[in-house]
Amino acid sequence: MATVTVMATATGMVMVMAPSAADPMRGDKRSAGEPHFPSEAARPRQPRPLLAACAWRAGALLWAAAFPTYAENWHVTPTLAVSATLSDNVFLSPGGNRTSDLVTSLTPGILIDGKGARGKLRLSYALTQNLYVRESSANNHRNALNAVGMLEAIEDWLFIDAMGNISQQYLTPLGAVSPGSNVNVNANQTETSTYSVSPYIRGQIFSSMDYLLRYKAGITRSQSGQGDMDSSEWQGKLSGNTRWGPLDWAIDVSRETTDYTRGRNLEATRYALTLLYRLSPQWQVWLSNGRESNNYVSQEQESNTTGSYGFVWTPDPRSKLAASKTRRFFGDGYSVEFSHRMPRSLWTYSATRDVSFQPSNATSTSVGSNYDAIYSLVAAINPGMAPDAIRAQVIQFLQSRGLPVDGSVVNGYLSNTANLQKRQQFSVALLGARNTVTLTATQSEQQSLGVVSGATGSAASADGTRQRGVGLSWAHQLSGLSALSLLLSQQHSTSFVAGSPETTTRAAYLFLTTQISPKTSASVGLRRTVGSGVGGYTESALSGGLSHSF
Repeated sequence: MATVTVMATATGMVMVMAPSAADPMRGDKRSAGEPHFPSEAARPRQPRPLLAACAWRAGALLWAAAFPTYAENWHVTPTLAVSATLSDNVFLSPGGNRTSDLVTSLTPGILIDGKGARGKLRLSYALTQNLYVRESSANNHRNALNAVGMLEAIEDWLFIDAMGNISQQYLTPLGAVSPGSNVNVNANQTETSTYSVSPYIRGQIFSSMDYLLRYKAGITRSQSGQGDMDSSEWQGKLSGNTRWGPLDWAIDVSRETTDYTRGRNLEATRYALTLLYRLSPQWQVWLSNGRESNNYVSQEQESNTTGSYGFVWTPDPRSKLAASKTRRFFGDGYSVEFSHRMPRSLWTYSATRDVSFQPSNATSTSVGSNYDAIYSLVAAINPGMAPDAIRAQVIQFLQSRGLPVDGSVVNGYLSNTANLQKRQQFSVALLGARNTVTLTATQSEQQSLGVVSGATGSAASADGTRQRGVGLSWAHQLSGLSALSLLLSQQHSTSFVAGSPETTTRAAYLFLTTQISPKTSASVGLRRTVGSGVGGYTESALSGGLSHSF
C-alpha cells in the first residue's frame, strides 16, 4: 500500500497534500470564467457567532463523524520531522540589529486519506514547535492544515462539501517577506485559519432540465485579527438543452454576504441568463446577460447591468484555451487560462481581473503550482494509474528532489475589505530523467473597493499595490537516493502612489536531500536572503533535518 508523507524539510517548509487541479476531489474542473452546465465608514463590526459556530462545527462534524460511516478505504500516515536551523538574523532585523540563534523544530504530522462509495476525505495536518536556544521567549508553534471533504448524505441528491486551511499570511505587501522559512519571527506574518461548509442539492426536472441549490458558510480568523470575516452565500441554478442540439442554456441566481470584523458588511446579489453553443467538439462559445446589486462602493445598494461572453477551445487532449470578458460595476473584468502539455513539460498561463476578498492561498485546498504541474505530467505519462497512486508518486518525487510543492512567490496579503485584483501568472515545468526545472512568474495588482463619491468615476481606490515575483527551481538526481536542488526567487512590491516606499526581496537556497531508508530521509541546506526598501534585511542560514513516516 503506497503511503504519502507530510514532512518538514530543512527549510522549515511543511509539505502538505491536497487535491491537484486534475484531482477528482476538486470536483468542479472549470476554467475561471467558464460557465458550468450540470449536464455535467466603516465601523468595527463583531462577527456573527452563530454563522461562525455553524461553519466550524458543521465542518468538524462532517469530517469526524460522517466519514467513518461512508469511507471504506482509509490510509492514515503519521509522520515526524526534526530540523535545526542556525540563522544570523532570526528576527529579520534591518542594519546591525541582527540576532543570531539556533532553532530546533519538531514537526509531528498526520495525513488521512479516506474514500468510499458516498464520502471522501483528504486531510493533512502538521504542527511545528520552534525552540530557540538564546531567545527562548520567542518559542512558538505553527499549524499547517490543508483538508477537503465531500459527503453524499442522500444518494444522488443531497451533498455536503467542507474545507479547512491553516497557513501563514502576510499583513502588508510592503513589510518584511520571509520566503521558504518557518523559523524566522516575522512581525509581518500571522497564522490564518479558514473553514467552510457547503450543503447542496442537485437533480433533474423532467428529462432535460437540471437544478442546483447550494448554501455555503465560511469563516476566516487570523491571530492578528486582520482579515477576520464571516461569509455566506446562496446559489441557485437551472440549466438544460434545447431542441437545437448544440445549444444549451442556464439561469443563475446568487446572494452573498461578507461581514468583516474590522470593516463593513458587504452584500451582493446577481442573476444572469447564459446561452452556450457547441460549434464543434473542440469549440464552445457562450454569451450571458443579467444584473447585479451590491454595496461594495456605496453605503446603499447600487444596481448595474452585467454582460459577458467567452469561448473554450480544446484542439486536443493536451491543450486548452479558455477566455472570457465581463462587464461589471467596476468596469471590465476578464479571465484567460491556457495550458499545453508536451511529453515531458507543461506550460500554463492565466490572467484575471475580478473582485477578491482574501488571498487565494488562504482559502485554497491546492498544494501549489509545482505539485499541480508534476501531477499533470505523471498522470499523462501513466494514464492507467489511480489518482491515489499519482498523488503518492508526486509527493515522493518532490520530496526526494528537495523541491517545494509551491513555486509561487507572490501570495498576496490579508485585507479588511473587498478588493479589485488584476493577476497574471506564467509557469513551466520540465521533467527530465535526472533534472527537473520549474519556473513561475507572477504579477498582481490590488486596489481596495471602498465608499467613493460619484465624481471619482472609479470604483477602486488609488492607493493600490503592485507585486511582481519570479521563482526558479532546479533539481538534479545525483543517485537513486540523493538529489541536489537550487531555488532562486525575487519579489518586488510597490504602491501606486508616486514617491511611496517599495520593497524587494531576493532569496537563494541550496539543498542536498538523501533517502536513508524507505521511510526516512535527511536533508541539509544553505539559505541567503537579501531584502531592500521597507522591511529590508539580510539573513544567512544553515539547516539540516530528518523526517520519518510511520
